[in-house]
Amino acid sequence: MLTPSGQPGHKIEKVMLLTLWANALKEEMTLDGSINKKKLLFAGIGKPTYPINQHTIQSYLSYWQRLDSITKEWYKNPAGIVENTAIEYGDPRGDYEPRALMAKIMSYWYQTEIKPDNVLFTVGGIGGLRVIFETLNTHFEDIPGYRVITPFPHYSAYSTNPLHCLHPIDVMTEPGYKLTAKALEASIKEAYALAETDHGLPKVVLICNPSNPLGNIIDAEEIFKISEILRGYPDLYIVFDEAYAEMSYVEMPSFLKIAPDLKERVIIMRSATKALSAAGERMAVLLVFEQALMNEMLNKNISYFIHAPRSAQLAYAETMAKFDETERKKICFFYKKKVDYVIERLKAMGAAMPDPFYNVEATFYALGNFKDLFGLELPDEVRRVLQRAGKISTDEDLAYYLLFNDSLMIAPLSYFGLAKDSGYIRITCSGDDQELTEIMDRLEFRLFEARQLKKIALLEIVTQKISELKKVYPHMHEIVSQKIAILNNQEDTCLTLKAKNHVLNTLQSSLESYLGLLGEISQAT
Repeated sequence: MLTPSGQPGHKIEKVMLLTLWANALKEEMTLDGSINKKKLLFAGIGKPTYPINQHTIQSYLSYWQRLDSITKEWYKNPAGIVENTAIEYGDPRGDYEPRALMAKIMSYWYQTEIKPDNVLFTVGGIGGLRVIFETLNTHFEDIPGYRVITPFPHYSAYSTNPLHCLHPIDVMTEPGYKLTAKALEASIKEAYALAETDHGLPKVVLICNPSNPLGNIIDAEEIFKISEILRGYPDLYIVFDEAYAEMSYVEMPSFLKIAPDLKERVIIMRSATKALSAAGERMAVLLVFEQALMNEMLNKNISYFIHAPRSAQLAYAETMAKFDETERKKICFFYKKKVDYVIERLKAMGAAMPDPFYNVEATFYALGNFKDLFGLELPDEVRRVLQRAGKISTDEDLAYYLLFNDSLMIAPLSYFGLAKDSGYIRITCSGDDQELTEIMDRLEFRLFEARQLKKIALLEIVTQKISELKKVYPHMHEIVSQKIAILNNQEDTCLTLKAKNHVLNTLQSSLESYLGLLGEISQAT
């Protein structure tokens, strides 16, 4: 794979490479003055659209206005200014004031004591994950390929660290695609069994809650069962990625309250990226309760960033201090109606996920099943990325087909750890009503077209088989022909085409089996 500049792209995180191409195509459209081309729509990355929190704005304003005021006074009378007018380096953990404030807030949030010494400010969620993973790499440097046990699908950035091995918990076979204690224990046992051969011992359980990309939440009863399992494996660190905690539509239980005895093993990452609409400000915090591990993480944080921007530390802490249930409900209402709209459209076009128990309980993502697009011919332009032509045969092909053919960026779930031919995609549901309608209209049109082509191809095969049937079983030929005529006379919609193609597929298989059996009988007699 190549980048838009023609350089090798295999080392770039796949969602980011897709984003690079989407931005490059958008720039090309602008430079070409392409008025006839569709507007490029971004529905493949986490894109908050709820207004940035007013307390965040006010905190930044207060910070810079204070500096503005004292620097102006310094220029008038340098000798009269006692306060420092430069922004000095701060505490690498984060300044004490925001750490103490965040500790107080998180103590309330998790209903357990959290001290300032447990708080480490870092540069965004990705920065926080990097600190966690690089610390664990050092911590377990004598165990190459140590295993990090995590539900699949998982956040795409988990797979970019080359020194650990992600070991799957298969939640796609669980009701509602939810993590269960039973699935976790099975995965842990499997990881230990594999380590007997390759020595990659499991050392971490990493749980994204709420889940990205699934958008579901582990309930209190299951958290309790999970804690029971984890007590049996004292060598495993327990990492919670809670970047979407403020965007939960249902109650989100506290692991620290349910299992206080496991606190020393727990690491929690929180971020202002999504719910606080501050993705570009790179604000995040780690909560770490084992002081030796905190010291290692601090060392990594210093080597990468020195410390998070001091204004951002204060803005994040002060915003969270004033973030109440009313604000959370407003954010959830804003995004949930968008998610609900997309899910209803997916159901109406026959592209919803197959598990009827699956519900989005947090985030602004919806998942869809677009495997029916497999087999469409890739546009020539896709060669720029994939360096090949052919038909759609993977989720990645599907993503680049939609990008180049329909000016639509979505994220394939193979980027989140699922099989490359699952046909599942993640749609970001944060655009305005007009944009979401356009996204779903484009997807429905493409799906309708693909299913129509499939129907034509199946009818051709079935018609041929029916003609063969007429020679040996005229009465059955007449019955099947009548059924086909009725099916053909019904109106084609995206949803009815899915049902028709299923019937035609079944009919093709049955006719082939029946005619094959008749052939075998004929040969035998």
